[in-house]
Amino acid sequence: MKLTIIFLACSLLFYTSMSGQESPKKDTVTTVVKKDTVPKTRTIYLDENSNQISEALFNLKCMAAVFYCRQIDRDNLTVFKVHYNMYFGKLTPTEYNQIRLYINQRSNKKTPENHKILIHYEESLVGFKESNENCNLVNSKSLKENFEAFNLEAELNDEYPFNSIKEFQRYVRNHRLEFHDEKKFNENVVDYAEQQNNCIKKVETKYQTPVYYVVNNNYNYPIKNKYFSWVIDGGAIKNTFVNKHPDTDFILIKPNGEYFVKNGFMPNIVLNKLLKAENWKKLKNGWKKSIKSNSLFGSGIVNDITREYAYYTSSCF
Repeated sequence: MKLTIIFLACSLLFYTSMSGQESPKKDTVTTVVKKDTVPKTRTIYLDENSNQISEALFNLKCMAAVFYCRQIDRDNLTVFKVHYNMYFGKLTPTEYNQIRLYINQRSNKKTPENHKILIHYEESLVGFKESNENCNLVNSKSLKENFEAFNLEAELNDEYPFNSIKEFQRYVRNHRLEFHDEKKFNENVVDYAEQQNNCIKKVETKYQTPVYYVVNNNYNYPIKNKYFSWVIDGGAIKNTFVNKHPDTDFILIKPNGEYFVKNGFMPNIVLNKLLKAENWKKLKNGWKKSIKSNSLFGSGIVNDITREYAYYTSSCF
């Protein structure tokens, strides 16, 4: 099952007062609650439209290429929810223009009227100091303690655990060389900016479509580089697109209000199809067919995005 798991921490506080206790009268109804009584957890399954469905249908949808699934734990309630891996939606032309003007105001780049808008979106960016402070590796813990903590987290998130401490030790060594070296961190920031600038130039030159890099929360990540600057979202982008479709990292909006969002890998051959086609009817038909059939492989654009690719397949966004 493709399942992303989110655990929300919650606590249960018990307080018992025994002072001034008297024997109950004959007509008094006394309820005895055992100390170890725990409220039962209710489980519900929701489809992509937040309608309640059966567990069997939920499992079927989770296997479909067009969907992915998440689990949310709340007090006495576990919610299993289906989400779109990709989605075609529609704004009004007025809403498109509001987004265009909004992003123009926040960027040093300006989108003219009647142009597509491409947005690469990140929920958060983290600077070197903050990334180390929030690292899952705890320096005060032994290698064995970190190993056990990582494998427990993997089990909870339905991910593959480390097979041995030796394997985990190699991971720790490589991780610290990659992410705990400030010089290496800064080099990665520069390399990423240079790589993305090549993608920006291709899209803006060939398709006359302005490209924006938008982040909702920035924690001291260097948002300005030699090639472009990240736009700090004031909520409009997240509220319009991401709240409905969590994990979104790509947004393409047409002047007529049609838009496409996705999360995860997308090869450049699909990007080019989206940018080149003035009419998305054929692309949307493959998407709709995939939704209706709950196909494991999907049809049309869904299959083009989710099928297996060679490791070196080019992907800008």
